[in-house]
Amino acid sequence: MPNDSSDTTDDDNETIGNLERSSHSAEEQPDVTDGMSDEDRTDTNIGSYAEPDGNIGADLDTAKVRDFFEKKGAVEILAQLADGSKRFSEIDEALVVSHGTIATRLTDGAKLGLWREFMTYPDDGGKIKLYELVPGAQHLAALTEDENIGQTTKQLRQAHEQHADAVTNFRDKIQPADSET
Repeated sequence: MPNDSSDTTDDDNETIGNLERSSHSAEEQPDVTDGMSDEDRTDTNIGSYAEPDGNIGADLDTAKVRDFFEKKGAVEILAQLADGSKRFSEIDEALVVSHGTIATRLTDGAKLGLWREFMTYPDDGGKIKLYELVPGAQHLAALTEDENIGQTTKQLRQAHEQHADAVTNFRDKIQPADSET
């Protein structure tokens, strides 16, 4: 079932996409460690947005990374993250790849240790999921800049939009006029 930004889950929460925005301020948000034992509080793997163990990005598996970048959209996502953290919607808007493919690549890239997912809580009380390159992947991002992948991705997106507009215009011109029926 598609999510609609007007759907509400209760009086205090609003569902936006697959995230939930609370009407409570960030200060009112419960701490993820509330109710945990002191031993569990020191565990860094709390929830699904925990960072990988160890030195992030330093021990990238070259073969797995190479295989990952053979997949559609992976290099383009890396190029999008080269200039800073981004929301899913920003990445989705920039690429000519399906939403599902982008979501899969973002998850797979995080598992490989190329970027991390994290939540931020703006002053309005909501929460935003962001993606950010890890330091160990910065050299790969520099390669995308050297090859101008960000710019060519933008050009590809524009060409795709121009093509879609041209097809729509063509179809509009061959539709019978109301007076001809």
